[in-house]
Amino acid sequence: MINNWHKETLVEFARRRRAELSEKSSIPLYYQLSRVLQKFIQSQDLKPGDRFPSEEDVVTCFGVSRPTANKAIQELVDRGWLLRERGRGTFVLKKPLVELQILNDRLSLAAQFKNQGLLQSEIVNREIISASSTLRKMLGLSDNQQVLYFRRLRRIEGSPVMVCDSYLPAERFPGLGQKPFLGGSLYATLEKTYGCTIDSSHRSVEAAEIIEQAVADLLEIPLFSPILLLKGETYVADTVQPIEYMVAYVKEGVAFKNVVHRSVR
Repeated sequence: MINNWHKETLVEFARRRRAELSEKSSIPLYYQLSRVLQKFIQSQDLKPGDRFPSEEDVVTCFGVSRPTANKAIQELVDRGWLLRERGRGTFVLKKPLVELQILNDRLSLAAQFKNQGLLQSEIVNREIISASSTLRKMLGLSDNQQVLYFRRLRRIEGSPVMVCDSYLPAERFPGLGQKPFLGGSLYATLEKTYGCTIDSSHRSVEAAEIIEQAVADLLEIPLFSPILLLKGETYVADTVQPIEYMVAYVKEGVAFKNVVHRSVR
């Protein structure tokens, strides 16, 4: 009965989404199918432990060969979406989407988590480097001034979700990053340690693919996997030049949600 319910749901999902596979595409058929099945998991709000449709159901629904269905499901197993148990079947492993605000009134990702145990932030790289001409111009630095670069890995409930690269004027923030940030927050550290209160942040989001192997390894995803690329600048009050330029690589499975209230006059 459980299998029948899932099979009907999968058929309905494929029909509603017009999820047709193309043999003419340069993208392998099994990978196309794995992406469709992943969206099925997300859209049906399947939870860890829920039974996933069988290979036979997938074959029937999409008209593919059994090896193609097997490889598509194995792709999701390898990426941590599914778990195969011998003699029992295939089950959902990954949790639903993580929803974050792209910005909040405290301008900090760490501030979104009242239970700080849910969010872990690890500095995986920190060094003082020479800045490119574009970065020098953006941060208002002279030719001989350097920038502090550090890379952080963000985990939520132990799972990697984001790699964040930050660039700040090295002379302005000596010693930054040598110790853990206060409460896991860069901005709280800038304010309390350096007397630098953040006034505003600008952020933009674009769809992209991961092309840097080091980032892919940290996020535990294959190279060229789809990601959200988050870029932005951070300002203190009454300044023209930002004090930080950041680039964040956000793993698939994270959604940004903002609410805008209309001002009624």
